[in-house]
Amino acid sequence: MIFENPAGAPELACNHCGCRWFDRMSGACYECGEPVPRADIDAYHAALQAFHERKGIHANDPSKDAQMSERWFEDYQPGAVHELGTLQVDADEVLEFARRYDPQPIHTDPALAARGPFGGIIASGWHTGSLMMRLYALNYLSSASSLASPGLDELRWLRPVRPGDTLSVRVTVQDARASASRPDRGVVHSLIEVFNQHGEPVMTMRAVNMIARRPAQA
Repeated sequence: MIFENPAGAPELACNHCGCRWFDRMSGACYECGEPVPRADIDAYHAALQAFHERKGIHANDPSKDAQMSERWFEDYQPGAVHELGTLQVDADEVLEFARRYDPQPIHTDPALAARGPFGGIIASGWHTGSLMMRLYALNYLSSASSLASPGLDELRWLRPVRPGDTLSVRVTVQDARASASRPDRGVVHSLIEVFNQHGEPVMTMRAVNMIARRPAQA
């Protein structure tokens, strides 16, 4: 089944138990093991595309979906640089996110923020990270092979992000090593850079992702 999260984006849930976590290799629900119906997956992708169009989220490459569905550990080559696309920072979402998750006046109160150090409302750094994560999940990770992440390093917020800004994301593969203990996967280290419309970096971090290796038949 499909429902909308608090940000208005569609999400897919198991028809049997309501769980939102699925094994990306088998398509089965982690909680009850039931498979996701093909019709639900198709409807979810249609709803997600409509949401992206409403929010101005664009991928640089229109063939991304086909490429990402077949990206495996072996395809993350150290030194490769990936431009993940752009999205706009919505003023209402800046306020809504901060009021729910980071209720500080510089993020939630236009009058107080105007007298503050940034001269107006700025997005929570966690909001910026969430916007980055959407492009990262859609345009860099693959639903066929992305398994999990043990964490991240060196998160930095370098400049304020303001309502109306246009953000772009660049990812550089820094290291990709096969797992010594789990031969079906590898670990990919990536440098993530987020830029505003002026080309100025606003956020950087280093991500670690566990990625499945290409099956013999793939």
